[in-house]
Amino acid sequence: MDRQHLIDTSENWCIVPMQIEHLRSVVMIEQLISPSPWGISQFRDSLQSSNGSVLLVGEYVRGFTLYTTGMEHVDLLNIGLEPSFQGQGFGRRLIKSIIWQLPVGIKKLMLEVRVSNLRAIRLYKTMGFKIIDVRKDYYSNSTDHTRENAFVMLRLMS
Repeated sequence: MDRQHLIDTSENWCIVPMQIEHLRSVVMIEQLISPSPWGISQFRDSLQSSNGSVLLVGEYVRGFTLYTTGMEHVDLLNIGLEPSFQGQGFGRRLIKSIIWQLPVGIKKLMLEVRVSNLRAIRLYKTMGFKIIDVRKDYYSNSTDHTRENAFVMLRLMS
């Protein structure tokens, strides 16, 4: 198994690099889970300058990640799972796949998360992330045009 693919054939899932042909499915997941979803052009632009992975269960995209890699840090830009696949350990697997692929020299992994996303915050804390800051009015909500704060979370890499 190479570093680009995580596969569990006994459970019929794998995590593979995101490709352009995955974007339609990724956008559909994003629309299901986000109060202010990214569009296909945002994903396409991010994929050109970032790294991305998708969770395939059978032949279907059920989750995704997008992240950028700097000299000493990685920023998790977006992560999502279909609602029916949440709470089953796939979010943890997606984050572990990022950590597993990190280049030598990466010292920290950072992300922003809506303060109301308690399930994600719990997951991140169990994976060693700590809240280090709050970004006021960071997220928008496209349905009611309100704003929401974000926690900035950091995981130091050893």
